[in-house]
Amino acid sequence: MKAKRLAALILAGAMAVSTTACGSSESASSASSAGAVNSSAESSALEKANLVWAGWSGEEDSTKAIVKEMIDSYNAKGGSQVGWVGWPWADTQQQLVIRNQGSEALDIAQVDIGMFGALSEMGILADMNDVMGKDYLAENYDPAALKVGQVDGKQLAMPWSIASISMVYNPTLLSKVGYTEPPKTVAEFEECLKKLKEYDKDIIPYGVATKEATMATDFQPWLWTFGGSLLDDSGKVTIKSDAAAKAMDWYKSLKDKDYIQMNITRADARQLFAKGKIAFYDDAIASRGVAKSNGIADADLDNSIKPMKRPVLKEGDTPQSAMWGHLLVVFKKSAHQQQAADFIKHVVSEEQSLKYLKSNDMLPVLKTALVSEDVKKNDWDNTWVGITQNGRTLEFAKKSNGTELNNIIVEELQGVLLGQKTSAAAVDSLDQRLNSSLD
Repeated sequence: MKAKRLAALILAGAMAVSTTACGSSESASSASSAGAVNSSAESSALEKANLVWAGWSGEEDSTKAIVKEMIDSYNAKGGSQVGWVGWPWADTQQQLVIRNQGSEALDIAQVDIGMFGALSEMGILADMNDVMGKDYLAENYDPAALKVGQVDGKQLAMPWSIASISMVYNPTLLSKVGYTEPPKTVAEFEECLKKLKEYDKDIIPYGVATKEATMATDFQPWLWTFGGSLLDDSGKVTIKSDAAAKAMDWYKSLKDKDYIQMNITRADARQLFAKGKIAFYDDAIASRGVAKSNGIADADLDNSIKPMKRPVLKEGDTPQSAMWGHLLVVFKKSAHQQQAADFIKHVVSEEQSLKYLKSNDMLPVLKTALVSEDVKKNDWDNTWVGITQNGRTLEFAKKSNGTELNNIIVEELQGVLLGQKTSAAAVDSLDQRLNSSLD
């Protein structure tokens, strides 16, 4: 899809969804006039500018305070001043497109991995290798985190907080069936699911998503586990393989044995997990906070939820996980890209990122922060660091029509689980439909 057509489609959607979002949900953080001297030689050498940072975290109750602190602490240095403009998460992508089509000032934005694909195809993002410096990025961030923001050799976004979506489990439930640690291979995982079902027939042993687009994103790491993929490095569809058919057959076997159930969404899994009705499910680092919000008391968290590496097909294989997180971008239209880079370095600094970790379980990306005592001494955070090191970007994450592509996977995989078609037929259909949608 060409950039102009893509922009027109998103813009049209924005107009249809909300004709007032541009003004009614906007909020700005006034710049502090504190006279503190900027201690950074690099910062003080830059001409002062007024910057606009856009996103959604400054609008949400759980994160608005930490976002305000990041801005205020930077503004207090007395250099460039940053103001915030934000919208609900669901409106953010559309509003970023609208502002880039108009004359409104916009320098920096927070985007998630799903938004990034559409924005990168529009050609409106600056190359962070130029903005931040390629050497700076290579020296300070892990390659896996940087790769999430790379498109065609360009670093169009840099990581702010990245942590793979993997699996979590209920250690108390597992202890009931004789497990002191989670299973490490697919065979061991199946045996554990069997024991859990025998222990309590009302338990859903594995709450994998089987409904909506999340079904496709939960399936992809298992497809990789079985040795398959959706696309090759050149973007060619590669779903037609024995590995893909085996992964689908395995899913079907779990459903036939009542180890997984149909019509389960991520939200369903979270709620049932908090009630002790699900033993395993797929989620991100924030799942501990979600479990707490769903009713698990602080004192019970360690006995109720722990992260784990995804089981592998055979010992020695790499556990698979899907990269998840938030990125920071700078727009080509910004007249103050170097000042934007200076502010971004403040946001992702060890001091600020560790505050973000403490307040919201958002894992830092700076190498020095990842090896800090704050992370090392926290088993939950440290485990996610290990999981994320081998994380992969979901294969349709950078496609502007990623939702459409994921829905195709959902339809074909559901057909297999419901016994409406064989895995071989589903793979053939996927190959045809994906190729048609990617033309």
